[in-house]
Amino acid sequence: MVFTSEKLSERVYRELISGIVSGRFRLGEALREDALARMLNVSRTPVREALARLERDGLVIKRGKSYVITPLTRNDVLQLYEVRKPLELMSAELAAQRITEDLVVELRDLVTRMREEIAKPEPDPVFLADLNGRIHNTIARASGNKYLVEFLSEVRLKLMVVRVTLFTTYGRRIDEAVEHAAIVDAVINRDPRLARERMENHINNVIEYVRSKVLPLLFP
Repeated sequence: MVFTSEKLSERVYRELISGIVSGRFRLGEALREDALARMLNVSRTPVREALARLERDGLVIKRGKSYVITPLTRNDVLQLYEVRKPLELMSAELAAQRITEDLVVELRDLVTRMREEIAKPEPDPVFLADLNGRIHNTIARASGNKYLVEFLSEVRLKLMVVRVTLFTTYGRRIDEAVEHAAIVDAVINRDPRLARERMENHINNVIEYVRSKVLPLLFP
């Protein structure tokens, strides 16, 4: 098979995320184009494109001629969830009051795609993390509050490594699908109290899982 630059860039992007999640690359570690190109046996162009995409995602920052994996600490992660939780609860509650029919259709489609991916023999954790973010982003958009959308997007970007790691284990993948479906169901049925309650349950479960399972992997 002949790989185009775009396909190679996607492969490199996924390899780098996998390396960060697995601990092959450490948070705060410098990533150089030439070294990565040799390691992955590709030219520098797809590496450069993948690093630029990771920068847009908030996973790396550019320093001089190299990129550095965003240097989060254990405490940074917990503080980000402290900020995220009340914003997500407000987002779900407002969405249940203000959601439009086009966003109802969009949310249903995203939940279906998440279920389909999780049902595969080898689900893609990067794709699942993307669907996760899109569900939360759509709920925020449904809230009708542009600042909620902006603030939550920024926080979720900073937590992308954590979100991908959530989907690398079977148990949490299933729980994520069930919890997201329940939140969406409450939102599209326009039940603000239930939407808020289910979002709170979801975020609490995520925080507990992050504390017990994810942080020990990212910060051994």
